[in-house]
Amino acid sequence: MPRFYIPALLAFTLLSATQPLHAQSSSADGTVVGAADETRPQMLRDAAWSRLEDGVTGTKNTDTRIAAISALSMLGGQQRAEKLVGNCLHDPDIDVRLAAIVAAGELMKNGSANVFSNELRSQLNDQDPKVVFTTASTLWKLNDPSGEDILLAVAEGERSGNYNFWKGSTHQANRTLHSPVALMKIAAQQSITILVPPVGIGMGAYNYLRGSGGVSPQITAINQIGKERTNPAKIALIEATKTKDPVARLTAAEILSNYPGDDVTAALRQLMTDDKDNVRFSANAAYIRQTTTPGATSLTKRKK
Repeated sequence: MPRFYIPALLAFTLLSATQPLHAQSSSADGTVVGAADETRPQMLRDAAWSRLEDGVTGTKNTDTRIAAISALSMLGGQQRAEKLVGNCLHDPDIDVRLAAIVAAGELMKNGSANVFSNELRSQLNDQDPKVVFTTASTLWKLNDPSGEDILLAVAEGERSGNYNFWKGSTHQANRTLHSPVALMKIAAQQSITILVPPVGIGMGAYNYLRGSGGVSPQITAINQIGKERTNPAKIALIEATKTKDPVARLTAAEILSNYPGDDVTAALRQLMTDDKDNVRFSANAAYIRQTTTPGATSLTKRKK
């Protein structure tokens, strides 16, 4: 090889090494630095799934796990979500099990067909009364009367007035009211609506909302305008993702998962690393749903 070729070859090699075809480093939000734009949504979805999976299986913290399970309830029809929630139906932590039961119902209502039907019915034979009651309530919301006898007994006061019946639960009674799982503490003494979210309110937002002590006017407004699916509503919901109230951010994220547009995607991305577990997990699930579900249809015109 001629001597003058060596410096030229060395220079070309160094230049190639400093300009790879596909960058390998990632930013904090999971975006691959330097990657083609078309690869970023998938990379972000992979990062979102990793956060959700780690939230369920990567910690022993009950509140963190339940926050992730609550978020997964938005992803009906997604096998990864179904598997994670399904595994939690057998978890030794009863709070996690209760959250998984309700999440299984939400998944079935939102696209997972009858994936958990048999497994939920088997929970009606559980020794823990709160598991049985939560399961019966969830099945009832799915128009499955398998647990009707349980609900009738509670409605008639046969069981709800029997302290020993509820005392038989292994549910932890010392969980703080600041926890999104607080509703599970009082669910057995209350009504079905406390155990199972009302139609139109995501489970994650509902649990967090209950744990924080009530419905604020802002949350009410977010839920109301979210039903309009108009551009002004979308703009307001995006602004709500920037508010200081974590419940408002979470609720807006869940509703925006059904809205189309790059501006919605960008707003959800900003919440995917939120410092609040419930907001962060819900935003990651919302991003997956918004970027993969054809249901994010076009907006309607505002009614005059």
